[in-house]
Amino acid sequence: MTETLDPKFSPEVERALERRRLDFYTPYPKQLLFHQAGGLPGIDSRLLMAANQVGKTLSASAEVSMHLTGLYPEWWTGHRFAGPNDWWVASTTSQMTRDNPQRLLMGRGEQNWGTGMLPGRLIKTIKKAVHGVPESIELVTVKHQPTGKDSTIVYKTYDQGRQRWQGETLDGIWDDEEPPEEIYDEGKVRLQAKNGIFIMTFTPFLGMSQVVLRFLKKKIPGGMVINMTIDDALHYTPAQRAKIIEGYPAHEREARSRGIPAMGSGAVFPVDEDLLKEPPIQIPEFWPSISGLDIGWDHPTAAAWIAWDKDVDILHVYDCYRMAQQTPIVHAAAIKARGVWIPMAWPHDGLQHDKGSGIVIASQYAKQGVNMLRGHATHPPQPGKKEGSGGYGLEAGILEMLARMQTGRFKVASTLADWFEEYRMYYRDEKGLIVKEGDDLMSATRVATMMMRHAKLRVDRSEAPILPGFRQTDITMGVLG
Repeated sequence: MTETLDPKFSPEVERALERRRLDFYTPYPKQLLFHQAGGLPGIDSRLLMAANQVGKTLSASAEVSMHLTGLYPEWWTGHRFAGPNDWWVASTTSQMTRDNPQRLLMGRGEQNWGTGMLPGRLIKTIKKAVHGVPESIELVTVKHQPTGKDSTIVYKTYDQGRQRWQGETLDGIWDDEEPPEEIYDEGKVRLQAKNGIFIMTFTPFLGMSQVVLRFLKKKIPGGMVINMTIDDALHYTPAQRAKIIEGYPAHEREARSRGIPAMGSGAVFPVDEDLLKEPPIQIPEFWPSISGLDIGWDHPTAAAWIAWDKDVDILHVYDCYRMAQQTPIVHAAAIKARGVWIPMAWPHDGLQHDKGSGIVIASQYAKQGVNMLRGHATHPPQPGKKEGSGGYGLEAGILEMLARMQTGRFKVASTLADWFEEYRMYYRDEKGLIVKEGDDLMSATRVATMMMRHAKLRVDRSEAPILPGFRQTDITMGVLG
């Protein structure tokens, strides 16, 4: 995100450098990921859902400037326009549009237009807004350097209403702050004819709105969300981050510091993720381990690995895996690479038959050499009762995990970004029911936690893979080894 100019320069040089801010833009890793996502096949809508003051608007202003001018840096792997392009840039009101995206693109105040991310030398015409907020701009034409032709920006607002978002054909739209659903829908229509790109940058103060749900839960085709927290903003020291977070109202802390929307009736696990995080650790051989599986296709198949420090009764989630639209052969290879000796707990839906082969899904993993337990995951049985009779209720598994989290007996490697991404967005709806979307790693972790009593030691070779001689009847009968 760095774009600071050297204070030792003379006023003249400083002024000249101010008109070349785009040349000094260096993205942080999460900003870079946001840019790179635009170059992925099929991605046409990107959301940088971020904390306050971490550089979300700056990164979008840099990208839009690159597109308009055609001045892509050597490191750029995102979307590229071959010629001039036309954009709408918008925010909630005229004042918000002026004070945020317009300021970052053009510079602060009319006397400084040309000192923002758009290089002053390439700005050809500026049409000021006739009515409304002083120093607001309606239209800018920019020279597209490679072709010499004109790119354009039209500044818009959401409060103009849907009708003012109709009629135009565009190459790109940037919404800074969350748009109403109808504005988002109309914007998408404006881009269809040219296969344009839609980018959004905002802190999710509106909670699990329909727009956020489309990206986080419904997984719209062509959409991608990048979550940027205050920890991803490298211009803050740890002490500064702590002070900033402490200064936010408690009910806004998650949104402002982590870019996490307020969710329904609340998070499934209302525990600060920092209390769970630990640096990656070397797992001692005397800690038994187990893994858990969540089976999917359109939604990802996921697995989580847990080691158990029995001396203090702490579970350590030390690895995870998540991938969509791949066969059990692919997933099994990734699972076995983590250790073929580790038992794999699996959910009740593993008893379903594959639509293509007719083979029980859990059996397919077993035949690939995954050390599947011989019955689907259940809670521990009551004393004196048969193994497998404990049921597999969702809420009971959640409560077990939550109790461990609240008492410091559940730790997760801080490097497991995918795991924490799901953790942040795992929530209950207004009726208090758990929303079963985007919860693949959470489900895999819960399944493993339920079956922790069957965790094994690395050195316990006698209990190593049951397969390839694993029988399908062993699964369907629910007989545990």
